[in-house]
Amino acid sequence: MRDEPSGAALLDVAQKALMDEIAPTLSGGQRYTALMVANAMRIVAREIELGPRAERARDDLLGQASEASSAGDRARQLVEAIRRGAFDANAGLHQALWESTAVAAGMWKPALLAEAETEATG
Repeated sequence: MRDEPSGAALLDVAQKALMDEIAPTLSGGQRYTALMVANAMRIVAREIELGPRAERARDDLLGQASEASSAGDRARQLVEAIRRGAFDANAGLHQALWESTAVAAGMWKPALLAEAETEATG
């Protein structure tokens, strides 16, 4: 159990301060830069929060490939097998792809994650 705030929570506080207190005082290129930094902070906070889920999704997805020495090799083998049709109608691969896509959406477009999870459970 942690007593201090998480890195994601600290980024959220800093991002909110940037948006609420600093960005409104800026204009032009400086305002654009501040908004860009705030957006990057939101993405990094989501990456931190979703990191363990992203790792599990990647491992599940790459686990569909044979045991190659590296994740990159397993990814290449998986892509080649999919292209050959080796995983057609494979429910395990479908679920792993769905989860991997949902995690990526959660990092980059969180509203899409909510939609994806609603579809997956509904």
